[in-house]
Amino acid sequence: MTSIGVQVTTKLSSGPSNTGTQSGRLHVAGLTEFGPVGKSVVVDSIAKFIATFGDRTAYSSNLFDTARMFFEEGGSELVVSRVVGAAATKGALTLKDSADVNTVKVEASDPGAHSADFTVQVATSGSTFDVTLRRDGVAVATYLGLTSPADFVQKAATNPYVTVTSLGSITAAPGDNPKTLAATALVAGTDDRAAVVAADVITALDAGTGAEGGAVAAPGYSVSQIGALLLDHAARTGKVALLALPATATAAEAATAADSLATDPNGAYGGIFYPHLIIPDGGATRTISPEGYVAAVRARAHRDVGFWRVPAGDLARTRWVLGTNVMVDTDTNNTLAESLVNGIATTGSKVRLYGWASLSADREGLGLLTARDALNNLTLSVKTVLEPFVFETNDAKGHLRSYIESAVVGVLDPIAKRNGFYPLTVDGQELDPGYKVSVDTSLNPLTAQAENKVVVAVSIRLSPTAQLIQVEIIKVPLAGTV
Repeated sequence: MTSIGVQVTTKLSSGPSNTGTQSGRLHVAGLTEFGPVGKSVVVDSIAKFIATFGDRTAYSSNLFDTARMFFEEGGSELVVSRVVGAAATKGALTLKDSADVNTVKVEASDPGAHSADFTVQVATSGSTFDVTLRRDGVAVATYLGLTSPADFVQKAATNPYVTVTSLGSITAAPGDNPKTLAATALVAGTDDRAAVVAADVITALDAGTGAEGGAVAAPGYSVSQIGALLLDHAARTGKVALLALPATATAAEAATAADSLATDPNGAYGGIFYPHLIIPDGGATRTISPEGYVAAVRARAHRDVGFWRVPAGDLARTRWVLGTNVMVDTDTNNTLAESLVNGIATTGSKVRLYGWASLSADREGLGLLTARDALNNLTLSVKTVLEPFVFETNDAKGHLRSYIESAVVGVLDPIAKRNGFYPLTVDGQELDPGYKVSVDTSLNPLTAQAENKVVVAVSIRLSPTAQLIQVEIIKVPLAGTV
């Protein structure tokens, strides 16, 4: 066919491919078009997000936009937990046998109306039958020469789209095989999304794994809706919570939101970020919550330096985001910082995260989210290297304790060499490298050994952050000494 003129097609790119570390992962939960429930899935591009959880819809926009911004801004791995209501149902289709008795049930693997996109076609041939499963008219699975409902169940056991169950027809074989059926859609299920509340989001996050030591967010839920709940989840699972406000919130309202969490016992595990961000949307723009961007610059910092690096300042310059929906200049950002709100500031042509404060009341020890990030990830690292020593013989010569000490030092020393810890020096002499590991007999007397345990004490001194640089410039007279 000959074509004349200009033909233009559009598509959504899969986003950049970014390397990363597990500590840089972001765990998110929310509504999606489809996808598994009761567990989390790790995706490393927006294309894989779409394949697993569906495209952007009006009800899934909060999670979808956050996922896309995370990848576009340099994030590497997103841990996704789908949320559905308590009354969610899975669509299904019941197949009849030659005697018109129910014999096999084909049910969507997860709840939602998307089950109606699937059709089942059955073709019989003597004592065998073939089944074709299609999604939007495209074959996604074909099972040939099936001999019985049990055979169908076995062959389809690993199908990611549907679950096949034999209904135990009493018709004698092979009459209990499904009869010929033209392509027929599964009944539409429901995700019961209208009933979803903040507690359901936390339940979905709690059921997920794979983001320990990472960040966690619930896009679309404001501080007032989910703040305390998300901080509690972060504390229980070793993450840092990224919180935001509605798009219409003012700087004063952001400060008030931070005040509402001032006494929260888990304040060290999270921070508030303001304002919303503007992203490209074809020929237009869209305003979205900032968690995906914040998590992405955190992931970049963890990848390029380590989990002890504050992901703010010039390191956090936006790559894809166009700007903010509220202008945050230096003065406004300082006002936000006084209220423990982390501003996304605009200075000149730069849009950058310009704060990394936690909500902790302990401003000296846990004032920056980096402190909790470091403690979370050191906990994971130390646990990993010491796991092989569990059930080893605790010998009288102290060999096991020595091995344990060496293993922990092996975790800490590389961080010290990369300036993650702050050494103590007096008159130019280093007294310690910023960390100490003790597994000596004072911690492990015979009473401890009799309890079949080894006690390890680890102390660290994190390097401080240059959050403020003060400069005094003095003008001297022409004849004065500089």
